Amino acid sequence: MKINISNEVLAEIIGKIVTAGSRRYELGTIMTAELSFRQLVSTLSSLLLFALGKDNDYVAQFERVKPLLFKAEQERNTVVHSVWGAQSSSTEPHAIIRIKATAKHKKGLRTDFVNMGLEDLCRITDLIGEAYKELCLFELHFQEEAET
Repeated sequence: MKINISNEVLAEIIGKIVTAGSRRYELGTIMTAELSFRQLVSTLSSLLLFALGKDNDYVAQFERVKPLLFKAEQERNTVVHSVWGAQSSSTEPHAIIRIKATAKHKKGLRTDFVNMGLEDLCRITDLIGEAYKELCLFELHFQEEAET
């Protein structure tokens, strides 16, 4: 899914900031290899503030992209961490049901059944694609100039 690719783009930007100048690229890879998506976003945000300052346009742009990234991650997790099945009683050919079991200490075991359709999955796919597009456009600010 694109959100996994977004992890790579986030790690790439972090790596470029950390390894600017004479530092080795592998240092950025070491720093980001075990970070979750949320940790990658937070790390990049902190590095941007540190390297560029709070009044920088790139910092402001990333702050505008962050909510979209987090929403895309949340929707991706909804899809990935659920069980999906066909609705046997539905006459709609694209009707599906999302089943999610949770076990929290306050509420105990709970199973949620959510009716969904193809349009819901398309909306999630579009959201993830939009987040990835915005992240890739942001990454363009950190591309090294080609040597001529």
